[in-house]
Amino acid sequence: MKKQVSVRELKDFCERNSPNQITYYTENQTCDTAGGLCKLRLHFQVVLIYENPNQVCLKSGMNSVCFNGVRFAEIDTESTVLGTILTLYCGNSRASKPTATYTLILS
Repeated sequence: MKKQVSVRELKDFCERNSPNQITYYTENQTCDTAGGLCKLRLHFQVVLIYENPNQVCLKSGMNSVCFNGVRFAEIDTESTVLGTILTLYCGNSRASKPTATYTLILS
């Protein structure tokens, strides 16, 4: 399944299909702001999704990464054997289209 969902639908999906691990690699992103000089490979056990404000937070112990201004997400359960590919589309709600995308792997 490859489906575009709202933040609420994403929250429901993650509650029904609780991931054991969420992976964020800078190499998987469409734009690497550090020019490839700094590569991050992060693994988290908890995903928290908030509707007000639209935010997705990944947590592991004292460590966290938060994605703000999530407008919608795309869930892809078919593209890879690694797990579910989750793409977050973020940006100002007044803009005509999202300004940033972030790719996560849920397994």
